[in-house]
Amino acid sequence: MRNALAAEALLMRKRLAPLVVGGTWIVLVVAFGFGVPYIVYATLDPVTKAADRAALLDLLLPSAAHTTAAGSYPLFGGAIMLILGVLVTGPEYRWGTWPARLSQGPGRTQVVLAKVLAGAVVVVVIAVAALAASMVTSVVVALVEGQPLTWPAAGAVAASLGVAVFISVAWLSLGAALGVIFRGVGTALGVGLVWTLGLENALSGLAGVVPALEPVRAVLLGPASGSLVAALGVPSLSEGGAVGVGEYMSGPVACAVLLAYTAAGLAVATVLIRRRDIT
Repeated sequence: MRNALAAEALLMRKRLAPLVVGGTWIVLVVAFGFGVPYIVYATLDPVTKAADRAALLDLLLPSAAHTTAAGSYPLFGGAIMLILGVLVTGPEYRWGTWPARLSQGPGRTQVVLAKVLAGAVVVVVIAVAALAASMVTSVVVALVEGQPLTWPAAGAVAASLGVAVFISVAWLSLGAALGVIFRGVGTALGVGLVWTLGLENALSGLAGVVPALEPVRAVLLGPASGSLVAALGVPSLSEGGAVGVGEYMSGPVACAVLLAYTAAGLAVATVLIRRRDIT
């Protein structure tokens, strides 16, 4: 297992995918978590919309930067991490490297686990970098607006980072499984993104008006991610927060759903790699 993990770590360092995906996500967090809300803040009337401006500015200051960053994960962050997961397993089919990879070293189970673990390490690095970029951006906003630099508690920052990593690993595992299921990148990305950005949102929205669909929403990855972020105190969209954040289920239930998706993704990828003829 140690050799398999070392090999996958080297592979991650040599490939551009983690750098591109990570850089893209950092830009998205800064742009949509801070840039767009600040533009809205700047365009609101300071007299008639003073309360709205104050509430919006509070979300952009250092004291709330960690929760603002975490609020980006349920919808857009999930899709980005799913892409990373697909790119962990899918390219092996296009490049034809599975046969050599599985015939010259550790067993198939160890290789799959090593790939997902290496991807999880990349996810941690991306989450830390995104949080750091959010903090820097919030400091810039505070300095521009003449606000005091009030920092959040270390425990709150650690909890926010843990939630971001937890959500990311679940989506990464799903993406890795899709890459194996569809034996490549293109179809896996298409199916994953359509489900993530289309069907899940549609089902979650319908569940709000059709009570019969509420049990369906309770097992979806997106609502579980949004519920876990909401447990941190991040406001929902109706409260001026991020898209996808909401108290659809309790925090413990959301954790259970995320763990179930992580385990299911690993299990599906492992079983298929073990049973298929890799050619």
